[in-house]
Amino acid sequence: MTGPHLFARSRPVPRHLAGSSRRSRRGGGRVAVSLACCAAVLAAGCGATERPETVRVTVAQDGLLPEIATGVATGDERVLTVAHALAARHVVTVEGRPARVLRIDRGLDLALLAVPGLRAPELRLGGDAERAGLVVLRDGRPRSLAGRIRRHVLVRWSEQPGDPPSERPGLELAARVDPGDSGAPLLDPRGRLLGVLYARADDDDGTAWAVDASAVRRLLGR
Repeated sequence: MTGPHLFARSRPVPRHLAGSSRRSRRGGGRVAVSLACCAAVLAAGCGATERPETVRVTVAQDGLLPEIATGVATGDERVLTVAHALAARHVVTVEGRPARVLRIDRGLDLALLAVPGLRAPELRLGGDAERAGLVVLRDGRPRSLAGRIRRHVLVRWSEQPGDPPSERPGLELAARVDPGDSGAPLLDPRGRLLGVLYARADDDDGTAWAVDASAVRRLLGR
């Protein structure tokens, strides 16, 4: 899936990341990233406290193979996922349950879904953490993978080259990711959400990016 162009810069030293879903290239300080529903790094041992529920999000594609993403429940009947997996008027299901889009912010690449009948613990939002990990789905089951946050970045995002950019707070991760993991939650050892996975490097399978929890707060109004 062809994704928007991303330009990320760290604090305080700028570094640019140009997005492409097809091929990677490195040069002039640019790293290509994939916005297809991708996978993430996961933290080892998220602790004994209750973790949020990780779920599979499926989006119909007009007779083609459906788009697959990951989501995290924010509480009863609510699921957070990535906006780039959602298409207008296409049928969305979460673990086989019909879902509808309640709120979407493509600049933040986040969306909130209503999923009637879903029961889940309330999502808790965290802050900075040296130990962090993603929870992905493997064979339909949640799995935690060890990983770490390399740095905080500010992503300047535009739909097309030349469009006025939006900005989103992000995290660069040391992560190995697979297709279908976009939307996977990045958790601290206490099970609090630090970010939501949305991209990976095409030419470096040890790098991925997540939307920071501060953007999740903006979407949820917390």
